[in-house]
Amino acid sequence: MRKLNFKDNPQLIDEIIDGLSEDASLKPFFLEHDIDTTTIEDALADLLTYKKEIKYCQPCKGLHQCQQDTLGMKPVLQYQGGKIRLEYVACTYLQAKENRQISKRRINALHMPKMIFEATLKDYYMNSDVRKKIYQKIIGIANQYVKGEKVKGLYIHGRYQIGKTYTLAAIANHFSDQGYGVTIAYYPDLVRELKSAIKEGSLEDRIQALKNVDVLCLDDMGGEAYSAWIRDEVLGPILQYRLLDEKLTFFTSNVPLQDLTSYYVESEQQQEKIKGFRIIERIKHLSEVINMK
Repeated sequence: MRKLNFKDNPQLIDEIIDGLSEDASLKPFFLEHDIDTTTIEDALADLLTYKKEIKYCQPCKGLHQCQQDTLGMKPVLQYQGGKIRLEYVACTYLQAKENRQISKRRINALHMPKMIFEATLKDYYMNSDVRKKIYQKIIGIANQYVKGEKVKGLYIHGRYQIGKTYTLAAIANHFSDQGYGVTIAYYPDLVRELKSAIKEGSLEDRIQALKNVDVLCLDDMGGEAYSAWIRDEVLGPILQYRLLDEKLTFFTSNVPLQDLTSYYVESEQQQEKIKGFRIIERIKHLSEVINMK
């Protein structure tokens, strides 16, 4: 930035320095670094720019109100080597936006609507006892998981259009914000995709990804078309691996867990019943059942 030239008016320089020295936005900085008038004079251009631009940030309530030349960049003063320097850093609103973008990149959303990226626990409706319970459960699970404690996910069931998918999305975003890798998938479409992956030769890679992701969220269990192969060669191994490795897993369904057995049994043969029962037992050990009434 071009240095101001006040050589022909030293009195004006003194007045500016006196004004800057008492300015509320600058005085703490001067006192912290014990800055003298000579150093202030050498940095007049930067200090005047800072004084002007920091006022834009003080009443700002979001990027939509930003008046800086570069959106979201806040002026800051640095004192190094006996000199004052003006620099620019991302403000809290720009940082939050960047963090949300990073968070989205950590979420692998399979066959889910775009709205899942906007779902948050902050906006979660707690207009019933069961919703309050779900919210408290999620926060408790997250706190335990961060500490490395063994903890179950949730199996949330209830009728259509009561907010199960939004709840699952809020869970996914919450854990993504904490830095965990998350996969959230609409399970019926995921099943169709996995069947197609056989021809592509990518099935094993996709199964491994579902096994190993930090947090797995499966939406609408029981909504898929029955497939013994998916049950025995895909879903069963994924759930078993996550159970043994203590991976956090969440589910939603339109039916209670005890009724889900019939979705995984093709016939009345004993062997079929045992295989269906194994799926339910794995879900039961991975999650706590909550009826979202």
